Amino acid sequence: MKRQNKSHALMAMAVLVLVLLACSVGDETEQANKLVGQGNAAVEDAKKFVTEADENQQKMLKTDVSHLDEARTIAKETIAAYDKAEAKCKEAASKYDEASKLKIKDKFKEYLTTKAKEFTKRAELVETAKGTPQALLDSESRSSFVTRANATTEKVNKLTKEADDLGAQAEKLQKDNPDIFKS
Repeated sequence: MKRQNKSHALMAMAVLVLVLLACSVGDETEQANKLVGQGNAAVEDAKKFVTEADENQQKMLKTDVSHLDEARTIAKETIAAYDKAEAKCKEAASKYDEASKLKIKDKFKEYLTTKAKEFTKRAELVETAKGTPQALLDSESRSSFVTRANATTEKVNKLTKEADDLGAQAEKLQKDNPDIFKS
């Protein structure tokens, strides 16, 4: 009888140790949330750079043809702002991707994977948007500039829709699973 009690006691302790180990190895949500915070900060920086680039591009497009050198200077500034925005989009995508690989709830993982795809797409979009100011720098005539700028605008619009669709998917995941996301 004593042997049986000792055996049960050892089994109970073994189960307790396994439960404690499972709990300590479990969820990495806190670490994921830190990465998400870093990704979100990169997104905010990217938005600022895109706004700057868009404002410069509008200024560039409104510059009179007689001031082509000034417009080309603005085009270079626009490209530089787009480069910074692209880097921040890639940083955000990387942080979301890194967080998605941690031990977290499946819906949170799905959300982060979608956000990583969205910001990879947004980085591609920003890279493509540089085509308009680059066209001004490279073009020898107004018609070649207009042709290249229009082609760039079409590509940007397509990529914007794809990125927005991914963003909507992520937003739906967040809205449908409010208990998973920190406020």
